[in-house]
Amino acid sequence: MAPLEFNPGNKKVILSVDGGGMRGVIAVAMLAELETMTGKPVHQLFDMVAGTSTGAIIAAGIATGMTAHDLLEQVYRDALPGVFRRQPQGIQFWIRYVLNGLRHLYELRPFLDTLGPLVEGITIGNLHDNDTPENKRPIFFLTTRDIRANNTYYVVSKGPGRKEFADWPLSGAVLASSAAPIYFPPVLGNLVDGGVGLYVNPCLAASVEAMEYIGAAEGFVDNEVMHFSLGTGYIANTRPSGAGGRFWLKDWIEYLIITGLDDSALQQVFVTQALYRRRMDFRRYNPFLDTASVREVLGVALAGRPNPATLGLDSFTPEAVALMEEIGRAYARKVDWNQPGYTPWVRDRSHPDHGKGRDGGHPLPGTLPVVWHGTPYR
Repeated sequence: MAPLEFNPGNKKVILSVDGGGMRGVIAVAMLAELETMTGKPVHQLFDMVAGTSTGAIIAAGIATGMTAHDLLEQVYRDALPGVFRRQPQGIQFWIRYVLNGLRHLYELRPFLDTLGPLVEGITIGNLHDNDTPENKRPIFFLTTRDIRANNTYYVVSKGPGRKEFADWPLSGAVLASSAAPIYFPPVLGNLVDGGVGLYVNPCLAASVEAMEYIGAAEGFVDNEVMHFSLGTGYIANTRPSGAGGRFWLKDWIEYLIITGLDDSALQQVFVTQALYRRRMDFRRYNPFLDTASVREVLGVALAGRPNPATLGLDSFTPEAVALMEEIGRAYARKVDWNQPGYTPWVRDRSHPDHGKGRDGGHPLPGTLPVVWHGTPYR
Protein backbone atom coordinates (compact mmCIF):
# COMPACT_ATOMS: atom_id res chain seq x y z
CA MET A 1 0.00 0.00 0.00
CA ALA A 2 1.31 3.45 -0.95
CA PRO A 3 2.11 5.78 1.97
CA LEU A 4 -0.55 8.29 2.94
CA GLU A 5 0.14 11.68 1.35
CA PHE A 6 -0.14 13.85 4.43
CA ASN A 7 -0.35 17.62 3.96
CA PRO A 8 -0.09 17.62 0.16
CA GLY A 9 -0.39 21.42 0.12
CA ASN A 10 2.73 21.77 2.30
CA LYS A 11 0.94 24.02 4.79
CA LYS A 12 1.98 24.75 8.33
CA VAL A 13 0.45 22.12 10.62
CA ILE A 14 -0.55 22.45 14.27
CA LEU A 15 -1.23 19.42 16.48
CA SER A 16 -3.13 19.89 19.74
CA VAL A 17 -3.92 17.08 22.16
CA ASP A 18 -6.50 17.09 24.98
CA GLY A 19 -5.97 16.05 28.56
CA GLY A 20 -7.21 12.68 29.75
CA GLY A 21 -4.57 10.91 31.84
CA MET A 22 -3.90 7.35 30.74
CA ARG A 23 -6.46 7.82 27.97
CA GLY A 24 -3.64 9.66 26.23
CA VAL A 25 -2.83 6.17 24.95
CA ILE A 26 -5.70 6.63 22.49
CA ALA A 27 -4.28 9.84 21.04
CA VAL A 28 -0.68 8.65 20.89
CA ALA A 29 -1.80 5.37 19.26
CA MET A 30 -3.60 7.44 16.61
CA LEU A 31 -0.32 9.26 15.97
CA ALA A 32 1.67 6.01 15.92
CA GLU A 33 -0.69 4.65 13.27
CA LEU A 34 -0.35 7.92 11.34
CA GLU A 35 3.42 7.39 11.37
CA THR A 36 2.90 3.92 9.94
CA MET A 37 0.55 5.26 7.26
CA THR A 38 2.84 8.12 6.19
CA GLY A 39 6.21 6.45 6.76
CA LYS A 40 7.39 9.56 8.64
CA PRO A 41 8.09 10.25 12.34
CA VAL A 42 5.44 12.46 13.83
CA HIS A 43 7.81 15.34 14.63
CA GLN A 44 8.30 15.74 10.87
CA LEU A 45 4.56 16.04 10.27
CA PHE A 46 3.83 18.98 12.57
CA ASP A 47 5.25 22.48 12.93
CA MET A 48 3.69 23.18 16.32
CA VAL A 49 2.64 20.72 19.01
CA ALA A 50 0.35 21.75 21.86
CA GLY A 51 -1.13 19.91 24.78
CA THR A 52 -2.74 20.02 28.17
CA SER A 53 -2.04 17.42 30.87
CA THR A 54 -1.43 14.09 29.12
CA GLY A 55 -1.49 16.06 25.88
CA ALA A 56 1.44 18.08 27.21
CA ILE A 57 3.38 14.85 27.76
CA ILE A 58 2.73 13.83 24.16
CA ALA A 59 3.58 17.29 22.83
CA ALA A 60 6.82 17.41 24.84
CA GLY A 61 7.90 14.02 23.56
CA ILE A 62 7.27 15.05 19.96
CA ALA A 63 9.01 18.42 20.46
CA THR A 64 12.13 16.65 21.70
CA GLY A 65 12.22 14.35 18.67
CA MET A 66 10.54 11.21 19.99
CA THR A 67 8.42 9.19 17.62
CA ALA A 68 4.83 8.36 18.53
CA HIS A 69 5.84 4.70 18.58
CA ASP A 70 8.52 5.50 21.18
CA LEU A 71 6.06 7.54 23.23
CA LEU A 72 3.60 4.69 23.17
CA GLU A 73 6.18 2.11 24.21
CA GLN A 74 8.42 4.03 26.61
CA VAL A 75 5.91 6.36 28.25
CA TYR A 76 2.41 4.95 28.07
CA ARG A 77 3.11 1.21 28.20
CA ASP A 78 6.14 1.22 30.50
CA ALA A 79 6.55 4.41 32.53
CA LEU A 80 3.19 6.02 33.31
CA PRO A 81 1.43 2.86 34.55
CA GLY A 82 4.15 2.71 37.19
CA VAL A 83 3.01 6.07 38.56
CA PHE A 84 -0.20 4.38 39.66
CA ARG A 85 1.12 0.84 40.16
CA ARG A 86 3.80 1.89 42.66
CA GLN A 87 1.23 3.48 44.93
CA PRO A 88 -0.28 1.48 47.84
CA GLN A 89 -3.10 -0.76 46.65
CA GLY A 90 -6.46 -1.73 48.09
CA ILE A 91 -7.47 -0.49 51.53
CA GLN A 92 -3.97 0.91 52.18
CA PHE A 93 -4.47 3.31 49.27
CA TRP A 94 -7.58 4.82 50.87
CA ILE A 95 -6.10 4.84 54.37
CA ARG A 96 -3.15 6.87 53.10
CA TYR A 97 -5.56 9.21 51.27
CA VAL A 98 -7.51 9.86 54.47
CA LEU A 99 -4.34 10.30 56.57
CA ASN A 100 -3.08 12.73 53.94
CA GLY A 101 -6.06 14.95 54.66
CA LEU A 102 -7.99 13.94 51.51
CA ARG A 103 -5.62 16.14 49.52
CA HIS A 104 -4.49 13.95 46.63
CA LEU A 105 -4.56 10.33 45.53
CA TYR A 106 -1.07 10.00 44.00
CA GLU A 107 2.39 11.41 44.68
CA LEU A 108 4.32 13.65 42.28
CA ARG A 109 7.75 12.03 42.66
CA PRO A 110 6.97 8.80 40.75
CA PHE A 111 5.38 10.94 38.04
CA LEU A 112 8.40 13.25 37.80
CA ASP A 113 10.72 10.23 37.65
CA THR A 114 8.94 9.05 34.50
CA LEU A 115 9.31 12.44 32.81
CA GLY A 116 12.88 13.29 33.77
CA PRO A 117 14.68 10.89 31.40
CA LEU A 118 12.47 12.03 28.52
CA VAL A 119 13.25 15.74 28.79
CA GLU A 120 16.39 15.81 30.98
CA GLY A 121 18.23 19.13 31.00
CA ILE A 122 15.91 20.86 28.55
CA THR A 123 14.31 24.20 29.29
CA ILE A 124 11.61 25.99 27.36
CA GLY A 125 14.23 28.52 26.31
CA ASN A 126 16.81 26.06 24.93
CA LEU A 127 14.41 23.63 23.27
CA HIS A 128 15.37 24.92 19.81
CA ASP A 129 19.11 25.44 20.38
CA ASN A 130 20.11 22.55 18.12
CA ASP A 131 17.60 23.23 15.35
CA THR A 132 18.85 23.25 11.76
CA PRO A 133 16.93 24.14 8.58
CA GLU A 134 16.79 20.42 7.78
CA ASN A 135 15.88 19.31 11.30
CA LYS A 136 13.67 21.78 13.15
CA ARG A 137 11.85 20.79 16.30
CA PRO A 138 8.17 21.69 16.38
CA ILE A 139 7.20 24.72 18.43
CA PHE A 140 6.04 23.52 21.85
CA PHE A 141 3.00 24.87 23.71
CA LEU A 142 1.15 23.86 26.87
CA THR A 143 -1.25 25.27 29.44
CA THR A 144 -1.04 25.21 33.22
CA ARG A 145 -3.01 27.11 35.84
CA ASP A 146 -1.62 29.10 38.78
CA ILE A 147 -4.07 28.98 41.68
CA ARG A 148 -2.43 32.00 43.36
CA ALA A 149 -3.76 34.41 40.74
CA ASN A 150 -6.44 32.09 39.32
CA ASN A 151 -4.69 32.50 35.99
CA THR A 152 -3.80 30.21 33.07
CA TYR A 153 -0.23 30.31 31.74
CA TYR A 154 0.39 29.70 28.05
CA VAL A 155 3.89 28.23 27.97
CA VAL A 156 5.45 28.43 24.50
CA SER A 157 8.92 27.83 23.08
CA LYS A 158 8.86 30.48 20.31
CA GLY A 159 7.29 33.84 19.70
CA PRO A 160 6.83 36.76 22.06
CA GLY A 161 5.60 34.51 24.89
CA ARG A 162 8.84 32.52 25.03
CA LYS A 163 10.77 34.96 27.21
CA GLU A 164 8.26 34.63 30.06
CA PHE A 165 9.00 30.92 30.45
CA ALA A 166 12.49 30.53 28.99
CA ASP A 167 14.03 29.32 32.26
CA TRP A 168 11.27 26.80 33.05
CA PRO A 169 12.52 23.20 32.93
CA LEU A 170 10.53 21.28 30.33
CA SER A 171 9.92 18.44 32.78
CA GLY A 172 8.56 20.84 35.40
CA ALA A 173 6.28 22.56 32.91
CA VAL A 174 4.85 19.23 31.76
CA LEU A 175 4.44 18.10 35.36
CA ALA A 176 2.55 21.31 36.17
CA SER A 177 0.25 20.90 33.18
CA SER A 178 -0.49 17.33 34.29
CA ALA A 179 -1.05 17.91 38.03
CA ALA A 180 -4.78 17.18 38.04
CA PRO A 181 -6.39 18.23 41.34
CA ILE A 182 -7.43 15.35 43.60
CA TYR A 183 -5.11 13.04 41.63
CA PHE A 184 -1.82 14.95 42.21
CA PRO A 185 -0.69 17.83 44.46
CA PRO A 186 0.04 21.21 42.83
CA VAL A 187 3.58 21.68 41.54
CA LEU A 188 5.45 24.05 43.91
CA GLY A 189 2.16 24.27 45.76
CA ASN A 190 0.75 26.56 43.05
CA LEU A 191 0.59 25.08 39.54
CA VAL A 192 -2.13 22.65 38.50
CA ASP A 193 -3.46 20.91 35.43
CA GLY A 194 -4.18 23.24 32.52
CA GLY A 195 -7.56 21.54 32.23
CA VAL A 196 -8.70 23.38 35.37
CA GLY A 197 -10.77 26.10 33.79
CA LEU A 198 -11.20 26.16 30.02
CA TYR A 199 -8.29 24.36 28.45
CA VAL A 200 -8.60 20.61 28.91
CA ASN A 201 -8.71 20.92 25.12
CA PRO A 202 -6.03 23.47 24.14
CA CYS A 203 -7.04 23.87 20.49
CA LEU A 204 -8.29 27.46 20.82
CA ALA A 205 -5.34 28.59 22.93
CA ALA A 206 -2.91 27.01 20.45
CA SER A 207 -4.70 28.61 17.49
CA VAL A 208 -4.56 32.06 19.09
CA GLU A 209 -0.88 31.62 19.98
CA ALA A 210 0.05 30.52 16.45
CA MET A 211 -2.10 32.91 14.43
CA GLU A 212 -2.11 36.05 16.59
CA TYR A 213 1.26 36.01 18.37
CA ILE A 214 3.77 33.81 16.51
CA GLY A 215 2.25 34.56 13.12
CA ALA A 216 4.15 35.19 9.91
CA ALA A 217 7.56 34.91 11.60
CA GLU A 218 7.05 31.12 11.55
CA GLY A 219 4.69 30.93 8.58
CA PHE A 220 1.36 30.88 10.43
CA VAL A 221 -0.63 33.03 8.02
CA ASP A 222 -4.22 32.93 6.81
CA ASN A 223 -5.23 29.97 4.62
CA GLU A 224 -1.81 28.33 4.95
CA VAL A 225 -2.41 26.46 8.22
CA MET A 226 -3.99 23.13 9.14
CA HIS A 227 -4.83 22.30 12.74
CA PHE A 228 -5.32 18.70 13.89
CA SER A 229 -7.09 18.57 17.28
CA LEU A 230 -6.97 15.12 18.96
CA GLY A 231 -9.19 14.05 21.80
CA THR A 232 -8.57 11.17 24.19
CA GLY A 233 -11.95 9.52 23.66
CA TYR A 234 -15.49 10.76 24.11
CA ILE A 235 -17.81 9.15 26.67
CA ALA A 236 -21.48 10.10 26.55
CA ASN A 237 -22.15 10.83 30.22
CA THR A 238 -25.91 10.53 29.84
CA ARG A 239 -28.30 9.61 32.64
CA PRO A 240 -31.74 7.96 32.64
CA SER A 241 -34.77 10.19 33.00
CA GLY A 242 -35.26 11.32 36.60
CA ALA A 243 -31.75 10.37 37.74
CA GLY A 244 -31.02 13.88 38.98
CA GLY A 245 -33.72 13.57 41.61
CA ARG A 246 -31.70 10.78 43.27
CA PHE A 247 -28.30 12.53 43.17
CA TRP A 248 -26.45 13.09 46.44
CA LEU A 249 -23.28 15.11 47.06
CA LYS A 250 -20.87 12.63 45.48
CA ASP A 251 -23.05 12.30 42.36
CA TRP A 252 -23.24 16.06 41.90
CA ILE A 253 -19.48 16.52 42.37
CA GLU A 254 -18.74 13.85 39.77
CA TYR A 255 -21.36 15.24 37.42
CA LEU A 256 -20.11 18.82 37.70
CA ILE A 257 -16.46 17.85 37.18
CA ILE A 258 -16.99 15.42 34.31
CA THR A 259 -19.56 17.44 32.41
CA GLY A 260 -17.57 20.61 33.01
CA LEU A 261 -14.52 19.06 31.35
CA ASP A 262 -16.57 17.60 28.50
CA ASP A 263 -18.43 20.85 27.87
CA SER A 264 -15.20 22.83 27.95
CA ALA A 265 -13.50 20.49 25.45
CA LEU A 266 -16.43 20.71 23.04
CA GLN A 267 -16.78 24.47 23.36
CA GLN A 268 -13.11 24.94 22.48
CA VAL A 269 -13.78 23.05 19.26
CA PHE A 270 -16.89 25.06 18.42
CA VAL A 271 -15.27 28.42 19.21
CA THR A 272 -12.11 27.57 17.25
CA GLN A 273 -14.24 26.58 14.27
CA ALA A 274 -16.28 29.77 14.53
CA LEU A 275 -13.28 32.11 14.85
CA TYR A 276 -10.88 30.47 12.42
CA ARG A 277 -13.01 28.70 9.81
CA ARG A 278 -12.00 31.28 7.16
CA ARG A 279 -8.37 31.41 8.22
CA MET A 280 -7.28 27.81 8.79
CA ASP A 281 -8.33 24.24 8.06
CA PHE A 282 -9.35 23.09 11.53
CA ARG A 283 -10.06 19.38 12.10
CA ARG A 284 -11.17 17.38 15.13
CA TYR A 285 -10.53 13.66 15.76
CA ASN A 286 -11.97 11.92 18.82
CA PRO A 287 -13.25 8.31 19.02
CA PHE A 288 -16.57 7.54 20.66
CA LEU A 289 -15.96 5.17 23.59
CA ASP A 290 -19.32 3.48 23.24
CA THR A 291 -19.39 -0.31 23.24
CA ALA A 292 -21.40 -0.58 20.02
CA SER A 293 -19.28 2.04 18.24
CA VAL A 294 -15.96 0.48 19.27
CA ARG A 295 -17.07 -3.03 18.39
CA GLU A 296 -19.18 -2.44 15.26
CA VAL A 297 -17.71 0.70 13.68
CA LEU A 298 -14.05 0.32 14.62
CA GLY A 299 -14.07 -3.48 14.56
CA VAL A 300 -12.36 -3.87 17.96
CA ALA A 301 -13.20 -7.15 19.70
CA LEU A 302 -14.41 -6.57 23.27
CA ALA A 303 -15.14 -10.05 24.61
CA GLY A 304 -13.43 -10.44 27.99
CA ARG A 305 -12.03 -6.91 27.86
CA PRO A 306 -12.80 -3.72 29.82
CA ASN A 307 -15.89 -1.73 28.90
CA PRO A 308 -14.61 1.24 26.82
CA ALA A 309 -17.00 3.58 28.65
CA THR A 310 -15.20 2.85 31.96
CA LEU A 311 -11.76 3.87 30.74
CA GLY A 312 -10.52 6.71 32.95
CA LEU A 313 -7.56 8.92 33.79
CA ASP A 314 -5.92 6.17 35.85
CA SER A 315 -6.80 3.10 33.75
CA PHE A 316 -3.27 1.70 33.86
CA THR A 317 -3.72 -2.08 33.67
CA PRO A 318 -2.13 -3.85 30.68
CA GLU A 319 -5.61 -4.87 29.50
CA ALA A 320 -6.87 -1.28 29.54
CA VAL A 321 -3.74 0.08 27.83
CA ALA A 322 -3.92 -2.58 25.11
CA LEU A 323 -7.59 -1.80 24.46
CA MET A 324 -6.97 1.96 24.26
CA GLU A 325 -4.09 1.40 21.85
CA GLU A 326 -6.25 -0.79 19.62
CA ILE A 327 -9.06 1.79 19.65
CA GLY A 328 -6.67 4.59 18.71
CA ARG A 329 -5.08 2.64 15.88
CA ALA A 330 -8.42 1.44 14.50
CA TYR A 331 -9.81 4.97 14.57
CA ALA A 332 -6.74 6.34 12.78
CA ARG A 333 -7.23 3.79 10.00
CA LYS A 334 -10.93 4.61 9.75
CA VAL A 335 -10.88 8.40 9.46
CA ASP A 336 -9.93 10.45 6.40
CA TRP A 337 -6.79 12.38 7.33
CA ASN A 338 -7.05 14.49 4.18
CA GLN A 339 -10.66 15.66 4.54
CA PRO A 340 -10.75 19.43 5.15
CA GLY A 341 -12.72 20.49 8.20
CA TYR A 342 -13.10 16.92 9.49
CA THR A 343 -15.16 16.50 12.67
CA PRO A 344 -16.17 13.32 14.53
CA TRP A 345 -19.87 13.98 14.14
CA VAL A 346 -22.37 14.62 11.37
CA ARG A 347 -23.51 18.22 11.75
CA ASP A 348 -26.34 18.07 9.19
CA ARG A 349 -29.49 17.18 11.14
CA SER A 350 -31.18 15.89 7.98
CA HIS A 351 -28.37 13.38 7.38
CA PRO A 352 -29.37 9.77 8.18
CA ASP A 353 -26.21 9.32 10.29
CA HIS A 354 -26.85 12.42 12.39
CA GLY A 355 -26.67 11.54 16.08
CA LYS A 356 -25.29 8.05 15.45
CA GLY A 357 -21.56 8.72 15.28
CA ARG A 358 -19.41 8.29 12.20
CA ASP A 359 -16.06 6.61 11.60
CA GLY A 360 -15.93 5.79 15.29
CA GLY A 361 -16.73 9.41 16.12
CA HIS A 362 -19.43 10.56 18.49
CA PRO A 363 -22.88 12.12 18.20
CA LEU A 364 -23.15 15.87 18.02
CA PRO A 365 -24.23 17.06 21.48
CA GLY A 366 -27.88 17.90 21.76
CA THR A 367 -29.15 15.11 19.50
CA LEU A 368 -31.20 13.36 22.17
CA PRO A 369 -34.93 13.99 21.80
CA VAL A 370 -36.39 16.48 24.25
CA VAL A 371 -39.46 14.88 25.81
CA TRP A 372 -41.47 16.44 28.63
CA HIS A 373 -42.78 13.91 31.12
CA GLY A 374 -45.30 15.00 33.73
CA THR A 375 -45.86 18.41 35.23
CA PRO A 376 -43.46 20.01 37.72
CA TYR A 377 -46.14 22.01 39.50
CA ARG A 378 -49.74 21.22 40.36
